[in-house]
Amino acid sequence: MIDVSKLFDSYSRQARLFPGLLTLFPIILTAIAWFPRLVTSSWGATLVTIGTSCGLLYGLSVLSRSRGKNVEKRLLAEWGGWPTTLWLRHRDDNLPPPVRARYHAFFARNVPLFVAPTEQQEAADPKAADHVYASAVKWLQERCRGKAFPLVEKENAEYGFRRNLRGLKPIGLASCLIALLISALAVIWRYEALLPAISSMSMKSILAALAGIKPAAIGAICVDVAAIVGWITVVRDDWVRDAGDQFARALLANCDTLESASTTSSSPTRVARRGRSGAATQAPDRAAPDI
Repeated sequence: MIDVSKLFDSYSRQARLFPGLLTLFPIILTAIAWFPRLVTSSWGATLVTIGTSCGLLYGLSVLSRSRGKNVEKRLLAEWGGWPTTLWLRHRDDNLPPPVRARYHAFFARNVPLFVAPTEQQEAADPKAADHVYASAVKWLQERCRGKAFPLVEKENAEYGFRRNLRGLKPIGLASCLIALLISALAVIWRYEALLPAISSMSMKSILAALAGIKPAAIGAICVDVAAIVGWITVVRDDWVRDAGDQFARALLANCDTLESASTTSSSPTRVARRGRSGAATQAPDRAAPDI
């Protein structure tokens, strides 16, 4: 059995590999339902091993990310920028004005060359103001990486998952339709009595013919139909935007926590005591955010 955790880190599994696997899941499930020997025979395991060794899983994750990035370009143009930047604007209402002012003050104290634009300056030159906000967000991202910031990591992976799944939406719908076509052909091939029953328009005959179809195949067809509904109704642009807003909330909230930590550690008395005691701090393990 292949250990996927050894092939991909946590972010790559959640945000890149899983969307790709979900996209192909209807075809895989349908093939297993109609041809179970693919799983029980040694041929199935051999094909999976060869495919993984040839980098198919890695290629699937790369495709997932590239499709997501293509969609992201359009979404950012429609949104007017990254949610993390939008939330710092004076004209945005996601944050209460006192909270936004507190975040601006935090950046002004900590980010080199950061000068928060006033409301009038932002209105006069929105693009320049966005550049200032983006620089502050970049600075904050660099300090909020790794396991020391689990909520930021979680929301970042959630955004990547939704973005990449949105990018794979056309392929996902095509996968569902192909799976349904496979099921339809398999029904016609294996259950010859079904077509005459449908032609007769007799419900009793149709039910009798359907009763002969194995439950696994019926379950696969139901999953395929449900997947189509999910792709159409759930995997939408606003679904991705919601994840982007959640990431912005999680990231910017660290302005308060980092401020508290820096205030505590900046006390001259405490710094001196720590120096004499020889206590040391350890930098957290960091993984780059993808938003």
